Amino acid sequence: MVEMTEEQIPVLTTRLAVAVRKKLLVFVWKDTEFHETKELNIPDRIKAMAWVGNTKICLGFAAEYALMDVEADQLTELFAPSGPAEAGPMSTLNSLYNMSIGSRGGKPMVTKIPNNEMLLARDHVSIFLGLDGTPTRKVGIEWSGAPEQMGYSYPYVIAILPKHVEVRNIQSLALVQQIELSSARFLNQGKLVYVASTSQIWRLTPYSFSTQIDQLVEKQEYQEAVSLLDQIDAVLVENKEEKLRMIRTLYAHDLFRHGEYDTALALFQELDTDPADVIRLYPDMISGSLASQPPQQDIEEELLSSPVLRANTKKRLDDEASVSSRPASIVSSRSKTTNKSQKEVKEVPLTGLNLHDAVTYLIRFLTEKRQKLSKKLSSGSQQSSRDSASATAASNQEEEWLRQASLVDTALLKSYMMTNDALVGPLLRVQNHCDVQECETILSDKKAHCFEDKLSEANARLGQQADGPLRGVLPTIRYLQRLGLDQFDLVLKYSRWVLEKDPVHGMDIFIDDLAEVETFPRDKVLRHLESISGDLAIQYLEYIIHELRDTLPDFHNRLAIAYLDKITSADDTERKSELRSKLLSFLIESTHYRAEKILSRLPMDDLFEERAILLSRIGQHDQALDIYVYKLKNYTMAEEYCTKVYREDPVKGEKMYLTLLRVYLQPRHHEKPLLAPALDLLAHHGSHINASEVLAILPLATKLHGLFPFFEKYIRATNKERNMDLIVKNLLKADQIQVEEQLMYYQSRAVKITEDRMCPQCNKRIGNSVFAVFPNGVVVHYSCKEKIEQTQWKLM
Repeated sequence: MVEMTEEQIPVLTTRLAVAVRKKLLVFVWKDTEFHETKELNIPDRIKAMAWVGNTKICLGFAAEYALMDVEADQLTELFAPSGPAEAGPMSTLNSLYNMSIGSRGGKPMVTKIPNNEMLLARDHVSIFLGLDGTPTRKVGIEWSGAPEQMGYSYPYVIAILPKHVEVRNIQSLALVQQIELSSARFLNQGKLVYVASTSQIWRLTPYSFSTQIDQLVEKQEYQEAVSLLDQIDAVLVENKEEKLRMIRTLYAHDLFRHGEYDTALALFQELDTDPADVIRLYPDMISGSLASQPPQQDIEEELLSSPVLRANTKKRLDDEASVSSRPASIVSSRSKTTNKSQKEVKEVPLTGLNLHDAVTYLIRFLTEKRQKLSKKLSSGSQQSSRDSASATAASNQEEEWLRQASLVDTALLKSYMMTNDALVGPLLRVQNHCDVQECETILSDKKAHCFEDKLSEANARLGQQADGPLRGVLPTIRYLQRLGLDQFDLVLKYSRWVLEKDPVHGMDIFIDDLAEVETFPRDKVLRHLESISGDLAIQYLEYIIHELRDTLPDFHNRLAIAYLDKITSADDTERKSELRSKLLSFLIESTHYRAEKILSRLPMDDLFEERAILLSRIGQHDQALDIYVYKLKNYTMAEEYCTKVYREDPVKGEKMYLTLLRVYLQPRHHEKPLLAPALDLLAHHGSHINASEVLAILPLATKLHGLFPFFEKYIRATNKERNMDLIVKNLLKADQIQVEEQLMYYQSRAVKITEDRMCPQCNKRIGNSVFAVFPNGVVVHYSCKEKIEQTQWKLM
């Protein structure tokens, strides 16, 4: 290093520090000549040390660290308590690190990093300190294990852990990469990083920064990409500022999707994003005509496909190919920790309270944007009046500002209408750039909605009175039916008292045969009815499934589950029997429910017939038959089950009869084999079961007399099948003989061409010309054949 003397003369100074037991020897050279040796006393043996300044060296002992100034011969203990107890995050960090230092679990390590910082490590904790010994950051690095070596390679901190090598971003401290090198022991630091074991040396070759940034953007790790770009010099990345802006824009879109509206809109404000791009993120009630333009996902795809972010795609592929093609190389993929945590966070739907919060932060964004545009418009008009040379450019710029001002003020009006309509008046009374036509439509709709709301409230109030022409529920029912989909919120709001007072007639609001009623959103109607009564929900589900033929699986599942809930809670035996009959019919007829979802809700000690039907739907036929035989003791139902399958698919039905036979003779639950029902099954349906498999299943003690009906039916069926096959064989043989006779007849036919043979089409001799023969034996020229076919002339 170059130092200045008292006479301001530059001197090249070199210092070498050597630790010997409890002493530190410092050798000094000046201008390549040995100058002096200093011997400094140290309170403990030095385990690790590193130069962190021109004259300062950080020393690591067995249980503590110290900062040594070799010129002033001053030793400063780090993390030592001084004065009264401190408060705040720094004191917490010091306490955490002091606990780690006192544990004596690992060796000390010191790493010099840029910006006058040093990184000290013990166990799995590392902390950032300045050259004065005070912490420079509120958080440190928590490694996944205790590092054995630690180094720095711009802009990453690298550490060797027992099972792998970890690479972390020096700014964000995020885990960037894990490289599986369990035998690594040594590590250097610098531009070229080498990792060595006792028998091997590996070089860690980084991808180009552009490639790393592209990978982070592809994995939607935008925050990490921004952190990396901030640390890189502009000469190392093309179009750094433009690329940084695009990535931050993508990051803002990602934050908005995941419900962090405050942070997202603050970032949009910082980037001075076009208000149209921000307003487009909201539903059409806010975005208006912008909603028909490309949605948020298309905007992000456009940003991702921009030339700035794609400029290094080919170079990245070449880098990856070159790295993977190196012999004896270890290629490690980027850590998926950040990406995984991001994917685990589901996108937040922009509805309900989320929409209200998003609009609230939008108001703040639009208000600040409105103030900036107002200043630009006022300053632009003054400048255009003074400078006429750039009038065209100024005019175009002013038009763009006016466009943005119109979008901002119109969106601000809609936001006020949604959150706090008391602010609409002050906005319209001052000078604004609201779109007049759109705002008139919004205000008129708002007025109409308020009128409908008040009218609905009046109808409800009059209907609840004891006297008057509008008393009772029927006038309110007729009025709510006519409101239609546009005023659906009012229908839900004022139908509640009708349904509570008269559910029989009240259900006509949602199940009457009217066009307006059928357009109501069924899921919202169902949730509304469920909040009032489960019976009303069942009635509505039966209506949309049986009458409107709705095949949505969710509705079918909910109806079956609603039946089950009512059955389990019913005390009346007759009511329970009625519900079970409905449930059984529904499970048999419907093909749109998910049997697995309903099966998990059935009680284990009841509803066995329902369980058997659901088991058959998921292909568990043996379990279904087991329930019919051993739980219900109904052998007839078991045979009917197999017969039904046989009628639909004979091959599958034969297997089903055999399965039932196994259920009879090979019970699972330590039951006795049911030989009598098995013999009845063979007697009735023995012709559909393979005899060899039956004999293999039957117990050896089965009497032959009991098998006589089976053998008789099976032999008769086999003989019948054999005789039918013989008949079919003989019929096919006779058909073959007829075909062969026809073939011999046609092969034996011939025509004789003489010198006098004439063509009936052209009346010329056939001679040696190419000719054609019709099935009736008429001979014509080949060229005349086509004419005859075209005119469809029939030759006799």
